[in-house]
Amino acid sequence: MAQAFSAFAADAGVIVFASGVSDSTETRGSAFARERNLLQRTRARHPDALLVYFGTCSVDDPDRRNTPYVQHKLAMEALIKSSPGPWMILRLPLAIGPGHRANTLANYLHARIVRGEPFEVWAGSTRYPLDVEDALRVAARLIADRSMWHKTINIALRAFPVREFVRILEDIAGKKATYKLVQRGSHYEVACPEVARLAGELNLDLGEDYLARVLRKYFEPGAIPAAAQSRGTDTTT
Repeated sequence: MAQAFSAFAADAGVIVFASGVSDSTETRGSAFARERNLLQRTRARHPDALLVYFGTCSVDDPDRRNTPYVQHKLAMEALIKSSPGPWMILRLPLAIGPGHRANTLANYLHARIVRGEPFEVWAGSTRYPLDVEDALRVAARLIADRSMWHKTINIALRAFPVREFVRILEDIAGKKATYKLVQRGSHYEVACPEVARLAGELNLDLGEDYLARVLRKYFEPGAIPAAAQSRGTDTTT
């Protein structure tokens, strides 16, 4: 995510905070404290800049809203809102991009399928995949609109069953996954009126093949140069 938003590095009036906790399974207090301290220092160094913080759409997921990670992200949102300078909170879903090191669902599933390792799939769970390039396009438009400042905005496009992630990644890897289907999980709705408003203007493709296109873009062999995979920090939700 940091790599995708590097275009804002030259704009002193906008600070995109993409250096926080990137693992949605994180539980260590030290990791959360490190992000809090860095966020506070960043705000102090740039008191007049628009501070853009990436929250998580998982606050609406009944299966994950009470996890340490989500509770931490909510605490960071509250910290930003209480600061005197301008801010914008962009809540992201499952961001998928060229950095395959972060512990996201897509990376987790792909790695286990490739290595032939068993895993569980929650039958009722859905996720909202988001290409980091689409996240950048939407965010750039929102940042340019001062009426969107001091707002918390969800950026999500379309939900897909987790089982569909598995099916597509099996096809990409050319291997059948070894998994146990568990009767758990549920679908959750994410309200994104700002994204709906911008969909036509930005030519966002919300079709049924969105998940397949994004996964193939970043996970097919040779699709992303190795150098790109070694840079940046993904936001995971």
